Amino acid sequence: MRAGAIAAGRFAAEIIDNAGEGIVVYDRHLRVLLWNRFMEEMTGVTADEILGGYRDDPETDDFLQRALAGETVAAPDALCDERWVSALYRPHYDGDGRVAGVIALIRDVTDRKSAEQQIEYQAYHDALTGLANRRLFQEHLTLALALAARRRGTVAVLFLALDQFKVINDTLGHSTGDELLRVIAGRLKECVHDGDTVARVGGDEFTIVLQDLAKKEDAALVARRVLQSVAEPIALGGHRLYVTTSIGITFYPDDGEDAEALLKNADNAVDLAKAAGRNTYQMSTAEMTRAMHERLMLESGLREALERDEFILHYQPQIDTRTMSVVGMEALLRWNHPERGLLLPEQFIRLAEERGTIVPIGEWVLREACVQAARIRAKGLPDFRVAVNLSARQLRDRSLIATVAAALDAAGLPPHCLELEITESVAIENVEQTFGLLAELRASGVRIAIDDFGTGHSSLGYLKRFPIDTLKIDRHFVEDLPDGLEDAAIVRAVVQLARGLDLRVVAEGVETQQQLDFLQHHACREVQGYHFSYPVPAEEFEELLALT
Repeated sequence: MRAGAIAAGRFAAEIIDNAGEGIVVYDRHLRVLLWNRFMEEMTGVTADEILGGYRDDPETDDFLQRALAGETVAAPDALCDERWVSALYRPHYDGDGRVAGVIALIRDVTDRKSAEQQIEYQAYHDALTGLANRRLFQEHLTLALALAARRRGTVAVLFLALDQFKVINDTLGHSTGDELLRVIAGRLKECVHDGDTVARVGGDEFTIVLQDLAKKEDAALVARRVLQSVAEPIALGGHRLYVTTSIGITFYPDDGEDAEALLKNADNAVDLAKAAGRNTYQMSTAEMTRAMHERLMLESGLREALERDEFILHYQPQIDTRTMSVVGMEALLRWNHPERGLLLPEQFIRLAEERGTIVPIGEWVLREACVQAARIRAKGLPDFRVAVNLSARQLRDRSLIATVAAALDAAGLPPHCLELEITESVAIENVEQTFGLLAELRASGVRIAIDDFGTGHSSLGYLKRFPIDTLKIDRHFVEDLPDGLEDAAIVRAVVQLARGLDLRVVAEGVETQQQLDFLQHHACREVQGYHFSYPVPAEEFEELLALT
């Protein structure tokens, strides 16, 4: 009898050790009593290393405590060392019916998870081109409209129909037609910014959603880029194909307040574009013609503005909410246009980015900000930092590191006094390249800030990985404080997140005492906005600094 029991025990132990799932047994004090081979292979931790000890895993502590209280708990799927696992925690009872510990059953569900993700991807993406499908387009457009309504912004919908695609499809065959659609899809994605949506909604029909438009003519510029890109010759199957497209453009809220109305009006505008001879776009014309003329005039002057010394910098103070003293300043570019007067960045920066002049302009801003900051510091005033915004093009320029070093050296400004700001969406355009550049800059002593935090599409994984010092809360989340419940919750969460990651946090756009009171109460340590000062020339900033 005793020998049979021993044999049965060995047999049971062998079954447990060779089970196709993880089995962990804890005692009443959550010491590990059993750790099978599956757990060793999945975690890299051997039974000898953990038996009799505690597994330090805060994410499972709540489940274990609930199981000790007599509850069977199914934990949500979780990522563990690049594998997806599911876990079930059950109370383990002794002979008297008392909870003696916990039995955890761990299953590898990576294959199931991958299948679910593939099914979800297929449900929202076009199988041929990989673009968003009509369903995802509708969801993205609906979300964009909701955000635009909240921010009183503008959204553009571009509806594209390829000209005479049926002729190519019928003449050269469907396989050539399919490959042509894939090439066009790739070109369309290159014509828009991250955050904009490109979708295939029909056989040869595509849509583009442009969010947060500063002005309507920006949509016309995208349409012109699309027309030019699509018209480039395409070599397929020994043929050189020339394809064009007709585009209809509508705007929220002027041309419709919901997705259906905007798409219908854009479709109608496509018919007008085809009637006008194809390979063109149609939208409201009188206002747009004037706007495009102004744009052309700005573009012409922008090329010579640096040579004519027409750019100037203004500085907005950054305030420590504990001492109410000035601790920094953000350098903001202004164009002293000879005919139109002082122009703000939103009136010309995007044009500079599109035409490539943003790099020399950005270098000038960096040099000038460093020189003026060093000049102020030399007067023995309280120490401060100067923040300079970087564009996407600058961040892609490998000479950026040398440019920053040269600007600091020429001005005699210590690196820790310079903070470089990049937007959240720009940070994730090319994660590996961005990470390398930021790491080198930060290693040199320069500080790094993520601007407009909360408005982009990054993940917390990126945020944790990037070598940054500061998060700047976007003004859109501040403007409705303290009454906007959703914005208040977001701001509190960002402040807590920054504190957990040991990052500085700066709230932008503070315009009222009520907003400042809320931010102080929730331990947001730094703020900037019109409540304290409009952006001012260096001389006026110097006076503000002298008062602290």
